[in-house]
Amino acid sequence: SLYISGTPGTGKTATVHHALRLLAAERGLPPFRTLEVNGMKLSSPQQVYSLLWEGLTGQHASVARAQQLLDKRFSAPSKKRRSGAEVVVLLLDELDYLVTRTQSVIYNLFEWATSGHAPLALIGISNTMDLPERLLPRVHSRLGIRRVSFLPYSHSEIAAIIADRLTGLDAFEPKGVELCARKVAAVSGDIRRAL
Repeated sequence: SLYISGTPGTGKTATVHHALRLLAAERGLPPFRTLEVNGMKLSSPQQVYSLLWEGLTGQHASVARAQQLLDKRFSAPSKKRRSGAEVVVLLLDELDYLVTRTQSVIYNLFEWATSGHAPLALIGISNTMDLPERLLPRVHSRLGIRRVSFLPYSHSEIAAIIADRLTGLDAFEPKGVELCARKVAAVSGDIRRAL
């Protein structure tokens, strides 16, 4: 499991997508499939169970039924599972939207990934830097220690990204790009605002 945090617009999701594309093209790695769920787009945190089950099997199931089926699939050792079984990489963007009062959704997902029985790898992405520390101890223990923090872009990084995007275009004066980069860096460091 991996937890990635940082302020909005620092390239967390884009970096993970790029890394997964590179890994998918890499020869010699075990086969894997990526399923992506954005917590902000769910009507309730528990809906992640239905989406995960549907992504794995192509079959729709109610939230309660999907949770049971996933628990059965990921919690118990299976004689059918081969060592070369396809790994599922579950990318949970906006992970903080899956936090409930009991934190059972996040607990179950990370418990399945750390059980050792499931070919499941979890990547959680959030704008909340201290989300692991806010979680109950039983949930926090399941997150693991792999954490990556994305810092806001500096004005020089923003200017370099804009210059790269504008390569071949003579649309803006360099001083205008510099002004834009400095203003955005001073406020948020969110590259999307600069672009």
